[in-house]
Amino acid sequence: MKTEMSKRQVWVVTIGCFLSYFLFGLIDNMKGQTLPALMENEAYGYSVGGTIVFSEYAGFFIATFLAGVLADLLGKKPTLIIAGACLAVGVTGYALSAQLAALIGFIFLIGLGLGTLELSGSNIISGIHDAKRAGFYLNLLNTFYGVGAILTPIGVGAMLGNGCSWREVYRTSLFLIIPILLYFIFMRYPREAKRGEKRPGIQGGEVIKLISHREVWMMYIFIFAYVAAEIAVATWFVEFLQTEKRLGDEKSAAYFSAYFALLMFGRMLGSILVDRIGYLRSLTIFAVIAAVCLSIGVLGPDETAWILIGAGFGFSVIFPTATAVISGIPSKNPGTMMGIFFSCGGLGGMAGPWIVGIVSEAGGLKLGMMMNVGYCLIMLAAALILMYGNVRKQAE
Repeated sequence: MKTEMSKRQVWVVTIGCFLSYFLFGLIDNMKGQTLPALMENEAYGYSVGGTIVFSEYAGFFIATFLAGVLADLLGKKPTLIIAGACLAVGVTGYALSAQLAALIGFIFLIGLGLGTLELSGSNIISGIHDAKRAGFYLNLLNTFYGVGAILTPIGVGAMLGNGCSWREVYRTSLFLIIPILLYFIFMRYPREAKRGEKRPGIQGGEVIKLISHREVWMMYIFIFAYVAAEIAVATWFVEFLQTEKRLGDEKSAAYFSAYFALLMFGRMLGSILVDRIGYLRSLTIFAVIAAVCLSIGVLGPDETAWILIGAGFGFSVIFPTATAVISGIPSKNPGTMMGIFFSCGGLGGMAGPWIVGIVSEAGGLKLGMMMNVGYCLIMLAAALILMYGNVRKQAE
């Protein structure tokens, strides 16, 4: 239900949501740029690096369960503040930690903050804008994730190139985290009064019926594979370019930035086109683009490494468009359906980079990166099955 607010309040809160996704994109993608330096400084292998990233997305996964509960208990604005606080504490601890256990614990807290930011931002902006334009606003919101993700390689690459440590990179990010957290604190949001009416509880039978529906669980498989691929690529992109394609810090940072520039451009374009093309058709087309760019970039000669950046365009519209697909499925428990959807994405974020790390340790980083093509093929299969199902329904 749309929250009643003045036009000024809508803009203030919308800016807060955009800032939340900007911060999400900024912090989330620092790990890919700093992971090679961390592993070199601490003498960690690919499997340990994958475990560190796994811990971040374990926190993200848990946030998919906690964020909704916190929003119901405390309200949406306090949940956004908690997300910012988790980031501030997590980043501070991660930058100061010397032991692997501490690194894992604090990056888990970072993941908890990132997951809460993502759900809080999307929930708030969906509640204050017209639901009929969900595809437009979700793509626009995710564009700000792209802005943060583009700036990360530029800033981090410059710092590392000038001799800064990966710890200094994280400490510097606090100069953005703290002001945005203060914006969340002082942002005016309508008081979410507790109503006396009894809310209907979650109907277990309805949930079982819902998740056993082919359209729903195929979307769960789709989002698991997508997030596994997107997070794994972002995690190992720089390490792959430096190790396998023999690119230096500056050039690999430029490619990483271009990857996110195409991701942002695709989401801006997607906010206009996906409603016209059709959601499932868009998912199919962009999954093919991502798979082709990854295959050529990974398996081709060093001169074709730049094609990897095209995977950013391929990934661009997939998450917000898939979210629009799942939100359009009729259900008596839409919150539960959406929560499971984000949880499947969180599981993909945990598994994707970790599996790539394990496979890379055993068979080389090129083989590990090809796992992402496999994830894209799973996405493609799920989207085609759903499209085929829709065609059959229309024929009947």
